[in-house]
Amino acid sequence: MPRPFREDEKNRIRSRLLTEGKELFVRFGLKKTGIAELTKAAGISQGAFYLFFDSKEELYFAILEQEEQSIRERFLEWLSEEESMNRSRFREFLRRAMQVLEDNPLLRRLWLEREIDDLLSSLPSSLMEQHTASDTAVLEPLIKHWQDTGYMIQDSPEVIAGVIRTLFLLPLHYREIGENLFPAVLEKYIDFIASGLIRENCPDR
Repeated sequence: MPRPFREDEKNRIRSRLLTEGKELFVRFGLKKTGIAELTKAAGISQGAFYLFFDSKEELYFAILEQEEQSIRERFLEWLSEEESMNRSRFREFLRRAMQVLEDNPLLRRLWLEREIDDLLSSLPSSLMEQHTASDTAVLEPLIKHWQDTGYMIQDSPEVIAGVIRTLFLLPLHYREIGENLFPAVLEKYIDFIASGLIRENCPDR
């Protein structure tokens, strides 16, 4: 049985698992990265790993959440600098968001290598529910603000958040849509969302 760790040791080890795990998952993927490789990189025993995560999939998910949080903060900062919102700005926001996600090697592997299938089949449904609720909670204040200022249509903020979130699920169907078609399909999808959510009488320049 692994020895108990002090609180500062726990924080240090968890941080190391997140850092080293990200590097290994990017290089080798979820399937080809085992607990042995993760614990060796973090400098702990395999038994100690389970003091922090129930599985390598939960570690992977924690890393994904960390990556998404960093991306969220960047875009919330960008949006807070905008004094007004119109269709052109909203389209640009969505394009930027998709480009940042595409440039992230971990998220790109999740999409293109279909690692999300293995991930979702191994995680408790409660984790995914919490993740969805977290995404919605981040978007809802922005949506309500845009509705209050008259830029966005009046509809349930939860429904609108769901519409926006579907855009970020589109890359999961990259192969089905087709490599050649995907950029044009993505652009159309962005245009449909902006046109459907941002009011027509907003200045679009």
